[in-house]
Amino acid sequence: MKKFLLLVAGCLLALGLRAQSYDELGARLEEYFAALTGESSAVQNAEADFLIESCQDSLVRQYVALKVYDHYLQSKIMGDEAVAVHVAEKWFLSGAIPMHSDADMLNAQVFVMFNRSSLIGQPAPSVTLKDSLGQEVTIPAAGGYSAIYFYDTSCSTCKVETPRLRQLMEEGRYPLTVYAVNVGDLADAWEEYRKNLPGAVHLWDPLHESDWQIQYGVLQTPKLFLIGPDGVILGRGLDTPALRLLLEKELDQSSYVYGEAARLERFGQLFSAYGDSLKTADILEMADLLAARTLGEGHVPAYKQTIGDLLYYLYSQRSEACREAIGPFVERFILAYDVWDATEDKTQVLSLANLLLDFSSRSPVGSPVPDLQVPGVLRRKGCLFVRASRPGTYSLRALKGNPSYVVFYSPDCSSCKETLSAVDALVRQNRKARVLLVDMDAVFVDQPDLAARLLDCFDLSTLPFVLELAPDGTVLRRYVQL
Repeated sequence: MKKFLLLVAGCLLALGLRAQSYDELGARLEEYFAALTGESSAVQNAEADFLIESCQDSLVRQYVALKVYDHYLQSKIMGDEAVAVHVAEKWFLSGAIPMHSDADMLNAQVFVMFNRSSLIGQPAPSVTLKDSLGQEVTIPAAGGYSAIYFYDTSCSTCKVETPRLRQLMEEGRYPLTVYAVNVGDLADAWEEYRKNLPGAVHLWDPLHESDWQIQYGVLQTPKLFLIGPDGVILGRGLDTPALRLLLEKELDQSSYVYGEAARLERFGQLFSAYGDSLKTADILEMADLLAARTLGEGHVPAYKQTIGDLLYYLYSQRSEACREAIGPFVERFILAYDVWDATEDKTQVLSLANLLLDFSSRSPVGSPVPDLQVPGVLRRKGCLFVRASRPGTYSLRALKGNPSYVVFYSPDCSSCKETLSAVDALVRQNRKARVLLVDMDAVFVDQPDLAARLLDCFDLSTLPFVLELAPDGTVLRRYVQL
């Protein structure tokens, strides 16, 4: 990461005071933010400081610091607010860097004051409130999972969230104590509202004798926190589905085995209904449905097992629809969710997913085919003056068939032999077709450097690998089955 930031910092120094370069600078900062996504707040704090310190010019430093602050202030990712607090305290409130106006400085002070005590990973603030009988209760209690739910009896969003929280409690699946804290001061309204959330520990502080507003940063309702048994904040700014997700993650001790034959066979039966018309969009639509029925209903273990098995199924298939589905499937259903935290998840799912995503990114549809000269046999329909097969060296961008295919194969591969037979039939039937056959075994032996380049450019993890090329040298299709 530091290597990336050094490049960004070098760009900042080069840009200097040129105002017309701020657009370019902003674009590079967006790359910086994307590169840090998923890192801990400690790492992001350190990298933000490093980046800001790299700016020697005061105006550039101010621009960068404000950009970093605004990004993390506006981020929808839980936990990112910790970076905004850090940047505000170290660089703005300390006086090291000025903000644009006194109003901006006041807003930053208020933001820090209402957030510094309740960040993820910190001990939950201890506050003393009163129950419906006027008895003092200090929360959170130690030794178990607890949720602190701040609400207002007149809050319309709370009227939506409260039934969802009640449903989670009534399921009885989680060892969770819910503290429902009314932020208002109307006793009659509170008494009526308590009926909506039976089983919760109902508390309030109508005289505002405690400091819960600042300690937990409650400027609006609802606001929901999850506290661990050790008293550390695990989640903040949650809704009930997010609370459920965190609890599943915390409590799940299941062991997963992915890709077992029986489960892959069920996916085969599921997709067999599409027959030869199965498309990549059909697979992703089915994955959406499976995600909605598992993760969408809070069942994280079922989601992991189902999506992990589907990844293995797609990898086991040679069809164009399945292979082209792998890239978007990995991005949307695996890398987009932070649920793959068990050891077997990392070894069986994440490692494979990242590897397949890398393969999928090589020469995607619509991209120019790499400008390589490769040894092979060009197949076409023979006639009196033209041979059907011509060994030689060919440019991948210069195949002039309609259609044009490149087939990477191994002579000892049974599937490759079937594809070569299909090539024979194709060139007999279509006079305009051109098919370049590339024997990868021979390339590895005779030209290992070219073999390495081909592996970098194409997904040759499974042979045969068949490309269809447009007349302009762009990739029309991959994983074609002839």
